[in-house]
Amino acid sequence: DEDDEDDEDDEDDDDDFSNLVDKTISVGEKETIEKQDGNCNDASLPDFWLDMCQNIPTNASEYVNLQLNPERWTGYNGSHVWNAIYNENCFEKMGSLDEMCYEERVLYRLLSGMHASVNIHISLAYYPPSKKENRSTWAPNPERFMKQYGGHPDRLKNLHFAFVVMLRALRKAGPYIYNYPFDVGDDQQDEKTAILVRRMLDSHVMTNCQPVFEAFDESLMFRDGTELGLTSLKSQWKGIFQNISNVLDCISCQKCKLHGKIQWLGLGTALKILLLPEQMLAASLSRPELVALFNTVEKLSNAIHNVPYLTSKFQELQWQYRSSILSESATQKAAQPVDEAPPVPAPPSPSASNPIEYAAQPPGTLSPLARDVRRGSVETELQWAMKIVAEAAEKDSIAQSDEDKLIDLLMSRHENMMMLARTYAPLSPERFLRHATRYSVSV
Repeated sequence: DEDDEDDEDDEDDDDDFSNLVDKTISVGEKETIEKQDGNCNDASLPDFWLDMCQNIPTNASEYVNLQLNPERWTGYNGSHVWNAIYNENCFEKMGSLDEMCYEERVLYRLLSGMHASVNIHISLAYYPPSKKENRSTWAPNPERFMKQYGGHPDRLKNLHFAFVVMLRALRKAGPYIYNYPFDVGDDQQDEKTAILVRRMLDSHVMTNCQPVFEAFDESLMFRDGTELGLTSLKSQWKGIFQNISNVLDCISCQKCKLHGKIQWLGLGTALKILLLPEQMLAASLSRPELVALFNTVEKLSNAIHNVPYLTSKFQELQWQYRSSILSESATQKAAQPVDEAPPVPAPPSPSASNPIEYAAQPPGTLSPLARDVRRGSVETELQWAMKIVAEAAEKDSIAQSDEDKLIDLLMSRHENMMMLARTYAPLSPERFLRHATRYSVSV
């Protein structure tokens, strides 16, 4: 019996020195913890917006220098990711912007604005350096930009809208950010960063340009409706934002994912600032969120700044292309013998509505270029249509405004315009020009 008692004493001593954690908590303690954790799920409390960016983890063990990883073309096609973002979050089912409620429009326009920023930066740095092409730096692709935005000014408006939302967030968080300790490990850089941030917050745009900020008002959000309806709308709205954060994880291109998640985190931080009470900001914003906030402001600002640049580069390419076509046409005419008889009877004189003359083809035959067009070569049909427009312009048969509109539509590979080129240009240039001019008015 004594031995048994000694064994029991030894077991008690082992329990005292165990490395296991005692996880016992009282019922009251459990209820208090669950209440605190549940604040982000209670749409009636301001804490509801605290976990806005929880699906974008920022506690990574690795850090990267964003200046060494600029946003540009990587060869990755992310269209399936964007399709998933728009489709899985019911944006397609919501219909037009006019059919969406205010809160849905805000989220859609923010996403569209970010999408535009990403595409513009890719178009700015699309072609890599190449000795063969005598290119020492990354070069832009203005045709890509015009194809995506030449016929979609609404997407550029959404880019401006997203920028206004970011500026409103900066202005609201200004008192907190103004004296934020920007510690990057270099005293000179710390001082420079603080000076630049204060200069931005004290700038004319932030202090005096009130009309800029009136493009959006977060106080209008989640205001109309019953308490139950607003609770449901808030939960759905935050859920969509967080789901988009999850979809971004599907990007297999590491640099693309990096820039996509930083910009989405920046937008989420801005929304968090705007929807939280001002007195909660100081305790609610993390350093990674502020880093993303400033980087997203820079991205949107740079994209807006470069829209005129890409547009002007596209126009330069138009004139170069037009000049080359006119030069080629003049060379061919100069090389043709003056007294050589035409291979087929000359076409009748052009009417007043179609004053352009074109070399006729025998009935039922196609030129080699026309046969290429009928085979479906996009570049060939574009060249054919551009030549028709160029010759019409050379003869002053169309107004300059009509010429500019037709060139814009063709260079952006407008789907309906390319279909007209494929169908009419090979056999009847006059009818192509007539239908193309008439259609361009409605675009």
